[in-house]
Amino acid sequence: MKYDGTLRITFLSAAFLLLALVTLSFGREDHKGYMDLKPGECTECHQGSDVVPNHGAFWMKEHRLPAQKATSNCADCHQQSWCLDCHVGGGIEPDLKKSLSRRGEYMPKTHRSDFVSIHSVKAADNPQNCYRCHESSFCSDCHGRTRQKGNMNIRSHRKAGSSQLYDWNSDHAAEARRNLQSCESCHPDADVCVVCHRSGLTNPHPRNWRDISKRYKDESGGRTCRKCHITF
Repeated sequence: MKYDGTLRITFLSAAFLLLALVTLSFGREDHKGYMDLKPGECTECHQGSDVVPNHGAFWMKEHRLPAQKATSNCADCHQQSWCLDCHVGGGIEPDLKKSLSRRGEYMPKTHRSDFVSIHSVKAADNPQNCYRCHESSFCSDCHGRTRQKGNMNIRSHRKAGSSQLYDWNSDHAAEARRNLQSCESCHPDADVCVVCHRSGLTNPHPRNWRDISKRYKDESGGRTCRKCHITF
């Protein structure tokens, strides 16, 4: 009898552990296949209490630091307009409680004072910092009205001397490898890239790409591939 009781307890414990592991595996489902969904479509699965969101009760107060990290993935679900619902003009809507911050200051530190006069220096130093909040249209609203329209502060985008040609072919590869996110800020769908970089034309991959492609894909979770490819 004692043996039967021990066996029953062991069986129930194993069943409980298996159920917990199955539940945990569903809770940690791989979301890579849902990268193209709009925020509203997430609620088809994320509703009620069956799925625990990663934004806790104090997320409005705490989201600033995660959003500023280089590994931030906010843009995977949220568009710039989502942020601007609260953060208008670099600040925050006056009807929101200032108690969310000790000083009530929601403007990024780099945007305080006369930032418009020095923003070109900041943008050249770390363009990725700008792209976390601003889309390319945000820049072109002003820079499209300048005298040197189309003559950007990027080496490969500058006009060669007095001609109307750009130093594109010789310089853009090095810039793309150094900071591909900078390119994506204006060319998010890689439509400009595929004009040349497609089958039968210039291949951006190294000669040993077939041998190393799987490693790049696995280590980045497919993000490296999706820089240019919608599907792979």
